Amino acid sequence: MNVIFYANQNSAQRERLQRVIETLVPRERIESYLTIEYLEKRLHQPISEPMVFVLQVSLRQELLQLLQLRDCLIDRKLILILPDEDRETISRGHALRPRFITYIESDFIDVSVVLGKMLTPTLQRDCEAD
Repeated sequence: MNVIFYANQNSAQRERLQRVIETLVPRERIESYLTIEYLEKRLHQPISEPMVFVLQVSLRQELLQLLQLRDCLIDRKLILILPDEDRETISRGHALRPRFITYIESDFIDVSVVLGKMLTPTLQRDCEAD
């Protein structure tokens, strides 16, 4: 299974989250995007195999832009990292129907656990193929 990883800026949180993802998924199976525009282009391309989306939002404006892509993200395996715990931010985040929500200031251990569970069927299949 591949991972589509979006975070708009090179920051300590982005690097930390990327390391968490890389402990579970080989680099060649991670597609990283730094802009909403590039992410949107990718979402409009065919996706032939299962994907998990990990989207790190650092600004509320960015969340509003992602909401415009809602139709492309519905029914996807989505982990959403929000910029704050404000009620309005959380409500808007839920509109994307993520499987898991956490916050940018977290240690991302929870992301590791959830992502690992999302990947488990694929990891088991890969091991059985070997």
